[in-house]
Amino acid sequence: MPSQVPAGFTRGSIIFIGAMSDAQSEARLLQKFWNEAGAFGARLLIIPAGGECKDNACRYQEMFQEWETESVTQLTFSSRQDAMRPEQGALVENATGVLLLGDNPLRLASTIGGTPLAQAIRKANARGKVVCGVGAAAAILCQHMIAFDNRPNIPHPFLHRRLIQFSPGLGLVNRMLLYNSSDPSEGLAIRLSRLLTAVAYNPFLVGVSLEVDTGVVIYPDTTLEVFGQNSALLVDGEQISYTDVHEYDEEGPMSILGAQIHVLARDYTFNFDTRQVSPPPPSDIPAPTDQAKITF
Repeated sequence: MPSQVPAGFTRGSIIFIGAMSDAQSEARLLQKFWNEAGAFGARLLIIPAGGECKDNACRYQEMFQEWETESVTQLTFSSRQDAMRPEQGALVENATGVLLLGDNPLRLASTIGGTPLAQAIRKANARGKVVCGVGAAAAILCQHMIAFDNRPNIPHPFLHRRLIQFSPGLGLVNRMLLYNSSDPSEGLAIRLSRLLTAVAYNPFLVGVSLEVDTGVVIYPDTTLEVFGQNSALLVDGEQISYTDVHEYDEEGPMSILGAQIHVLARDYTFNFDTRQVSPPPPSDIPAPTDQAKITF
């Protein structure tokens, strides 16, 4: 569960970024994190999980430093024992923004779940600090993650009870599940089948999948906004009227009635309280270019 917001504080933004195609796309998308964390005054903490994405972490650190960020620090760990060290929490507490990287969210969750580091990240977000996950690591920010995918063993039907397996994440947000694929060949049908299966098991959830070079941010008012070049797929389970997920059938397909599906481009929003989708408001201001650091 998300940490309780103390009196006098507002929860920080939670940012999810999908796969990025090149260095220019990285700069465009990570600028959102940089801006939310304080821009020039940001104190950023980059956490590459278990040595994974070390090259990316160093590249991002250099990029943020070139942007004249107040400070950029890396927190590295290779074991659960490292994540248990209490001094890790002080680094998180001092940051205005935390960036999580990693190719395996299940490994990341099993390494830091329940540790002082995980607790510090949740508490920091409840006290207004921005937390961002990039690529596969972004899934860990949710309370529910897709840990395993059995599609290779179940090529058909489209929906099946054994298609996915859940695992707990850090729990910064408990109403959303993120599926970020590291396989660029995966099409819409595969992503949709996983999200539909997830919300069939728990209709409270909103399943989200991001196209390449796309991200979403959840603001303190529980509004999700899409940013980046492409679109986000949302599957809302709240209005599911019936599913036979509970009727065990080893080989048979699964049915879902009433799930809502949205495909949202940049600046479209979804509110988790009202479950309403809204287009961008009309504006006479020209749309921003895709160049990084357009606020300069």
